[in-house]
Amino acid sequence: MLRVLTGVDSVPSDLQWRRPLFSTSMGKMTTRALLFGTLLSLSAAFIASPSAVSARGCFPLASMDPGPSPTPFPSPTAAASATPNITYAEVVSGFSFTTNGRNATGALDTASGMDAGSRTDFSNILASVTRNTGRFRFGATVGEYAFPVVGLSINPTFKTGANTDLFGFVPVAYVAYAPSEELTISVGKQATLLGQESNFTFQNVDIQRGLAFAVEPNFSRGLRAAYANGKLSGDLEVNDGYYSGSHRAVEGLAGFAPTGNTSVQFAFIVPGKDTPADPTTGIANKAEYDLMLTQQLGKLQLTPYLLFIDSPQSNAAGFVNGETAFAGAVLGSYAFSRTLSLGARYEDIGNHSAPHDPSLNADFVGYGAGSGASTLTLTPAYKRNQLLLRAEYSVVGVRNPAPGAAFGATGTATSQTRLGIEIGAQF
Repeated sequence: MLRVLTGVDSVPSDLQWRRPLFSTSMGKMTTRALLFGTLLSLSAAFIASPSAVSARGCFPLASMDPGPSPTPFPSPTAAASATPNITYAEVVSGFSFTTNGRNATGALDTASGMDAGSRTDFSNILASVTRNTGRFRFGATVGEYAFPVVGLSINPTFKTGANTDLFGFVPVAYVAYAPSEELTISVGKQATLLGQESNFTFQNVDIQRGLAFAVEPNFSRGLRAAYANGKLSGDLEVNDGYYSGSHRAVEGLAGFAPTGNTSVQFAFIVPGKDTPADPTTGIANKAEYDLMLTQQLGKLQLTPYLLFIDSPQSNAAGFVNGETAFAGAVLGSYAFSRTLSLGARYEDIGNHSAPHDPSLNADFVGYGAGSGASTLTLTPAYKRNQLLLRAEYSVVGVRNPAPGAAFGATGTATSQTRLGIEIGAQF
């Protein structure tokens, strides 16, 4: 998750995004209009003909069902998947948001850095191929994507320094070897083990991700071993942390599923204390510890988690103090029927630093040292066959923001609301 705000951690890494796909703004606007028109045409076709399109496979988190997974995709596991051995999937989706209480900073496409009042763009143009059977396995995801986050500026999907530009047009690419039914060893670019929210919008119960997601890693490059046996599972990985490309980190996960409806997981990432900032995060030496619960109660799924963040003092990284932060979130999804559901998320995150702490690692949240925020998001969804339609309402309240770091023209307002929609289809 990204950062760009006054040396802060919360806007620089998991939230800004990528290299332009087209060389001129006219090319981008024309292609954008054509694809949105295609989406609308597909919507009508899907509704009129339930069997118009058959699934050709699925992304590792199960097609376009917007539900969180205790292990973000793609994490190679020992469990064999159903035939076919190789699956393919494509997703195209777009969103539109209107913001009341715009961010005063963080926009990469405005002269002042203030966010636009409305944003319409693609959220996903992705294709994937996966083989999860046999001794030799592989997976790859290719395309463009965006990471809209509550309470932070929404940058254009095709923007240098944000979204796709951070992790490239191939965010996932790995090969794996399974010497036994319990053990899988994989190497390449893979999604993080931390968090109850995944990287692409269609994989989540909400369109926007939470502020805690914005502090966690997204993807990394490394070597991972995954073990699963009965109720127990575990992963251990050596990688480049917050996508540093040069500095090492250790990431891991331990899971226990006492029943088919309940699982508990503990995940962590520990980079070197002198790891410097990189384009995806302003605080790349932060260790994170994540306790996650997944509970199914009939038509209700709950996925709460707790996140502790610890950035040590480092002269090499320019951090004069050791700093910490804490986040807690409750996510849920209730299925009214096979086509209608309601997703929700409440979270609270806070820096433990003093309001005027001068250390460059004093702000993980994005609103200055000593700040904190609470967010609430509600997302009703309609899904029929390969079509997904969602609306969203979110509200953010900020505590103790630094001057100019919050909302409104002066950056001193402490509340923000957003209304948005997303439409998408999987082929």
